Amino acid sequence: MDGTHMTIDPHTLQPAEDIPLGELRPADPTLLGNAPLEAAVIEIRFTSPVEEIAPEAAATLRDNLVDNTGIDYPTIQQARQQQMRIDFGSNGASQVASESQGWQVVSADGSGHITLMPDILILQINRYERWSTSLKTPLTVLLESLRLLIKPSLVHRIGLRYVDRFQDRGIHSAEAWRGRIHDTLLGPVLNPIFGNSVRGAQQQVEIRLDDHHGALLRHGPIQDDSGKNVHYLLDTDVFRHSSFTFDVREVVMSAERLNRTALSLFQASVTEAYLKELREGGEG
Repeated sequence: MDGTHMTIDPHTLQPAEDIPLGELRPADPTLLGNAPLEAAVIEIRFTSPVEEIAPEAAATLRDNLVDNTGIDYPTIQQARQQQMRIDFGSNGASQVASESQGWQVVSADGSGHITLMPDILILQINRYERWSTSLKTPLTVLLESLRLLIKPSLVHRIGLRYVDRFQDRGIHSAEAWRGRIHDTLLGPVLNPIFGNSVRGAQQQVEIRLDDHHGALLRHGPIQDDSGKNVHYLLDTDVFRHSSFTFDVREVVMSAERLNRTALSLFQASVTEAYLKELREGGEG
């Protein structure tokens, strides 16, 4: 793992096809002035020839990230991951626990976390502006660093997750989200007998997009810490689960297509009136 520094020109990053997967409606890219996003996460699972990430490799990856994004990532610390596998032998199946070691790189303000394991890369940010700057550029830098430092052979999964928390101080019941969240998602909240009494109703919707992609929507009303207000949580997870040869450009383009798909699902989960309200002040 030779230390290799690099510079990436964001203008050379080609956009992916601007069409959501699964024949979903095209998404409106207008930024939200009142964005409810709490966290955005990208996870890449891959096969690599290494069983351990050297600290020098983690430092080089961090330096490449700082050089190309201008964001300070001063902290590098060890990270461990517990794994369980099943071995089949002459005496039958047995479970074997193992632990892999990697590194976590944290931004100065704590809003960005990168976890690097021998077979997993996770990028999480808590301050999101737009795909091209908040996720696409750092993802490309990290993938190019992996290509040079670790040389992955296969990609097995690309996952993109957005966690949105809708909140309004004037909303004290789950039923009050009617007219904001699409009726098809509200479910028991719309029950004419006990709907007014619902305080929480977390649900999971599994969506097949095509043979290679899927999505999960975890959603529902949830009380805030004070117990006085009711928020609405929308956790959107879109993913590609088919394996392919590691290629930086294909991974980035696939992630970008997943981003458009997640945005389309987000916009389909709220009403047009509420989407307009969220967009106020969000031009650009």
